[in-house]
Amino acid sequence: MSTFLFTASVFFFSLNAFSVRATFAAYFFACALLILRTPTLLEKGANARGMLTYWLGCITISFIFSAFGDFYLNFFIKFVLIQTYIVLLYWMFSSGVLSLKSIESACTALIYIHGAFFLFQLLYYLATGVFVDFDSYIRESDADALYATKALSDSLISIRALGLYSEPSFYAMTVIPCGVLLLLVKRRITLAAVIAFGTALISFSVASMVVCAVLGFVHVMFERGNLRLKLFVILAVLLCAPAMYNVYDQRVNQSVDYDAVGSRTLILTELQERDLTAGAFGSGLFWDDRNNVGKTHMRGYQARDSSFYVYVLFSVGVVGSSMFFGTIGVMFRNRNKWRYLAYLLPIMLFKYHVLYGMLWMTLLLFAVLAEQNTAPSLPNRRLSTQRPGTRAIAANYRI
Repeated sequence: MSTFLFTASVFFFSLNAFSVRATFAAYFFACALLILRTPTLLEKGANARGMLTYWLGCITISFIFSAFGDFYLNFFIKFVLIQTYIVLLYWMFSSGVLSLKSIESACTALIYIHGAFFLFQLLYYLATGVFVDFDSYIRESDADALYATKALSDSLISIRALGLYSEPSFYAMTVIPCGVLLLLVKRRITLAAVIAFGTALISFSVASMVVCAVLGFVHVMFERGNLRLKLFVILAVLLCAPAMYNVYDQRVNQSVDYDAVGSRTLILTELQERDLTAGAFGSGLFWDDRNNVGKTHMRGYQARDSSFYVYVLFSVGVVGSSMFFGTIGVMFRNRNKWRYLAYLLPIMLFKYHVLYGMLWMTLLLFAVLAEQNTAPSLPNRRLSTQRPGTRAIAANYRI
């Protein structure tokens, strides 16, 4: 029951950036899990002081960095709720209510559900020529479904499928982290991971192409063992590269749809024209997307589209960026945790922002996975099922 409630909560939380109803459902299932397992949480306890320090520190620092710029109160409230939700889930992992098995089940379910909508949308369009806009049923407000592209006009797959989202990059930002987590947990290729990376690539999101390429490089260069998986990655890259590069060339170099490079380099002009104070402390985190932002009066999406790294530098400046990424470095400072950081950093090339739930979910699950797999031996942990001829300690015991 705990895994089911957690999985349901994570699925709805993956839609939190676009739907209040989905966000409410995510919090509802999390609260149901909290009520169900309250005796266990109180009995085993956890580092309550550390979690409270994180919660207060995160909210206070984000408020300080945002208070002197454009400050939209609703976004700050949403951020507080997201952080409360993340701390609640971490408490459950720390107390043993949730385990690596929960992560595995949630990531698998998330990929299968999102992948099913994605593939149905794509196949139905190819069969009938009708595009089913699932995003319009998710959102409370209208948004354009960006499925059409001139780069695919002569291709067998003539649209960029979106799944439950309005852009292919949003879909990739959800399934790729789950696929990476499954690879790290299982240490072998699974059907869910194939669906995650495969559908992300055939969404023809340029960001997903770049992220998958970097992740493939990380895996081949730095992952030890499992030669078969490395060969599979290399073969997949060789097979996909020609088609992916053709789309990349048309959308980025030839700008067949719009000036993608020009739109994303506007923020570089913004960073150059800032004064010293704005460069150090940024423009804040909770500005209203309906208003122009920054010294050059960009649109909100232009501050995010160049990757999470550039977005953080724009929002909280050099000081805030150093604090944020320094904290992540401390989280993975143990040498045994470096491999998880190596997989996490490419994922943050996506255009996440602080109100995007999957950013914090990804950080949480990577942190839990790194802690779990590098924890000292425990007397009651279970042995995993291994392939014949191997012996290893299971990674799916409780924290």
